[in-house]
Amino acid sequence: MSAPAVRALVSALGACAALTPASARAECDRAAADVSWVRLAGAEGRCPSASRFRAEISRRLGRELVTTGKAASIEAVVQGHPGAWSATIRTELCDGSPPTVRELSDPTQSCDGIVAAAAVHILLAIDPEAGLSPPTAEAPRSPQAAEAPRPPAPPARPPAAERAPEPPFPWPAEAKTTPPPAEGPPPPGLSVTWRGLASMGIVPSPGFGVALSGEWSILPRWTLETGVLWLPEQHAAQRTFAFGLTAGWLGACLEMVRSRSVALGLCGRAVAGAIYAVIYGDDGVLPTILPTDVGSRAWLSLGAGTRLGVRVLGPLRLETGIDLFVPVTRYDFQLEGGRPTGLEQAALAAAAFGGVGLTF
Repeated sequence: MSAPAVRALVSALGACAALTPASARAECDRAAADVSWVRLAGAEGRCPSASRFRAEISRRLGRELVTTGKAASIEAVVQGHPGAWSATIRTELCDGSPPTVRELSDPTQSCDGIVAAAAVHILLAIDPEAGLSPPTAEAPRSPQAAEAPRPPAPPARPPAAERAPEPPFPWPAEAKTTPPPAEGPPPPGLSVTWRGLASMGIVPSPGFGVALSGEWSILPRWTLETGVLWLPEQHAAQRTFAFGLTAGWLGACLEMVRSRSVALGLCGRAVAGAIYAVIYGDDGVLPTILPTDVGSRAWLSLGAGTRLGVRVLGPLRLETGIDLFVPVTRYDFQLEGGRPTGLEQAALAAAAFGGVGLTF
């Protein structure tokens, strides 16, 4: 082979050696990356979406994550719950080096910490200097780095549809829509009610009377009540005699329904007072029919019933209900010689009432 031919062959081999690295570098674009962000159970509603995460990485780099050639592949998977967050980041560079896997964890309550750590790791993998620089300023570079050629900028992309700007990093957790809280029970208060009532089995029936009651709501479902009642004298079967009752009570109500306008409860109480007998007649009758139980006698009973109260206007309250009484002390009034007077108290008595009052 002649000398000119040898020189031509050497020149061709040198040109191929010079072009081959440049071609390889053009195929591997180290300035770009294909970033994947996956949220698993527990992170879906608390960590940012994939589009928001990639947008923040682009903002920190100062350029879009696009390439016309081969680029690094980075996949980040985040999961967990408040107090135990974790992220797995798999990085495979385009230069042929083996892929790497990095495990991150964060014990804070918010997802912000694990997201920030994952973002810094990905930024360092794409561009170490950009990962350490502030998001809005260009990081200073060494003279050697300034002299190194940079890959050409990607072609400008057509303007996309206008969208709202991304929030600053770190991103708050996605807000969840919560239903408005249900109306709670009214605060503790006092109700005072005047009642009119009709009784059966306590005094000669029907026994009409009045009562004054007071209620205090001490717990959300419990109400303490007290009051006094008066049944004026009612004539017995023998109209010469009449009987009346004065008593007071103390009890409590379990509210099955309780709101600011309605109260429906089951009540129990203890009732104590005095039942008394009165004689009506002229001077010619009294000496011949002297009753053996004239005057007041102690009376005790247990009671239970239901009560419905409704606020109709401001503090104005309407009330109605039914009570049952089981007398502990029962009386059978008789005259001398065992003659009946016309009243024997029943083993089970009842009363119905209605009233109007105020709630404070």
